[in-house]
Amino acid sequence: MQYRALTIVSALAIGATLIAAPVLAADAVAGSKGAGAASTNRDAPVSLPAKAVPKPLPTIDPSTLSRGPLALDPAAALDSMGTVTMNRDGSVSEQPASAGLRGILESEMKGSNPTMSTDRTVVSKDERTQVTDTSTYPQITVGWLWTQDQKDNWTTCTATLIGPKTVITAAHCVYDHDTGGWVKAMTFFPGMVDAQTAPYGQVDWANVNILKGFIDNYDGKNYGSVMAWDLAEIELADETGNQVGWMGFRVDDATDFKATMDEYPGDKPDGTMWETHCTIPKKDFGDQVFAHSCDATTGSSGSSLWETDAKGDTYIRGISVAEDDKTNYGLRLIDSYFQFLQDYYK
Repeated sequence: MQYRALTIVSALAIGATLIAAPVLAADAVAGSKGAGAASTNRDAPVSLPAKAVPKPLPTIDPSTLSRGPLALDPAAALDSMGTVTMNRDGSVSEQPASAGLRGILESEMKGSNPTMSTDRTVVSKDERTQVTDTSTYPQITVGWLWTQDQKDNWTTCTATLIGPKTVITAAHCVYDHDTGGWVKAMTFFPGMVDAQTAPYGQVDWANVNILKGFIDNYDGKNYGSVMAWDLAEIELADETGNQVGWMGFRVDDATDFKATMDEYPGDKPDGTMWETHCTIPKKDFGDQVFAHSCDATTGSSGSSLWETDAKGDTYIRGISVAEDDKTNYGLRLIDSYFQFLQDYYK
C-alpha cells in the first residue's frame, strides 16, 4: 500500500478570525468546527429553485451486484478509476487515475475478499429523530442538495461538507443514466431547517468529479452494475466549510461500525433534517460496500454514515447509496476511494 505524507489538520487564529487549514493525512482527514462566522438569518424565507422530487434510492438485485474494479482485468480496473469532471459551464473533461491511486488499486486487487453476509437485518420501525437545531456540529455540515437533470426536473439528495469547498455525495445524485447523464444545475443548502429556512444560505458549485466506471460500466438496466463506483465529490464556488465547518473522513477498515446518518428524507416535511443510528457488524462488509440498517428512503441518497472516535472526533466511513427488499447499502471509503477524494480535495 502506498502511503501519503502524514500531517495534522491545524487552525490558525488571526485576530478575531479563526482560519481552518485542512492538511491531508495518510488515512484520515480531520473535521473542523469552522470559524463560527456563518451568517444566520432564520427569519428570512429562502427562495427554492422550483418544485423538486426527492431522489429515489436505487434498488438493486443483490445477486447481480458488481464487485466494481476488483471484478475487472487490471487495465480496465485502472481505467474505471479515472475521473470525469463536469464544470458549471457544462464542459466535461477526463483525467486518468493518479499514480498514488493506481498503486493503491493494485494492492486492493491482490487482497480482495468479495464475501458479505446474507444474514442481514431487515429495516423495520422508523427510528429517525428530527434535528431541529442544525447549528450543532457535525449536523451543520450536512446539507440539502438540489440538482436539475437534462429534462429540467429538480430532485433532491443529501450531501456533506468534508472540506472548505468540498462536498461528498452519491454519483447517482449528479449523473443519472436514465435522464441524460450529467445534471445541468445544482445548489447546496447547508444546515437546512425546513423548506423556508436556510440559516446558512445557499451555495453555488464550481465543478463535480465522479469515477469513470460509474458512467462506462452501466449495463443499461441494473444499477448494481455501477454501484461500486457511486461516489461524487462536488467543489463549491465558496469556502463555506471555513464558516460552518466540515466533517472528517477516513479510510474504512471494515471493523464493527456504530454509525450515525443525517439525511433529508422525502417522506418527511420538505427541507427537514433527520438523524438515525445503526450498528454495522464486520460480517456485513464486502470489498467496496456494506449492508446497513440505518433508516433510509427517497432523498437520503448520498447521506454520510459517520462515527465518533474515542477522542470525540467524527469521521465518515461511507455513504448511503442503495437498497434492496431487505436492507440498505453504503459505499465504503476504502483506500482507493479515499485517495480519489484527496486527489480533488479543496
